[in-house]
Amino acid sequence: MYMTNEGWAQNNQDYLKESYEKTDFTAGGYAIRKIICGGCGRVFYTTSGSKKYCHSYWCGNRANSRRQREYRQMLRQDLVCQCCGEKFTPKRAGARYCSNACRQKDYRKRVTDAASVQNEHLVKRNASAK
Repeated sequence: MYMTNEGWAQNNQDYLKESYEKTDFTAGGYAIRKIICGGCGRVFYTTSGSKKYCHSYWCGNRANSRRQREYRQMLRQDLVCQCCGEKFTPKRAGARYCSNACRQKDYRKRVTDAASVQNEHLVKRNASAK
């Protein structure tokens, strides 16, 4: 049965560890590297020069998700509330207000402003009709 280099490395971690520690970091002419997986944090040994994760699919996806989550959280920091102007860090991406009180206060202001503009229009229309 054909086995990939990744599969061989996963099945022979004991051999690679022993070779890494005893034979000056080489095994069969290949340099062995000790790596901490970027996805799960486990220590593993490999002869590949470009490997970052112990299981490329699962750990790679986990590390990528973690990086994206940290980046999105970094972008959300120190937003300014549209109502009171105070800086805050929201729990979700689309937040515009620091609290429910500010959200409600801004909503009431928008509603009363829209109503007053409508009333001004009616007052001007009634004044011109007389």
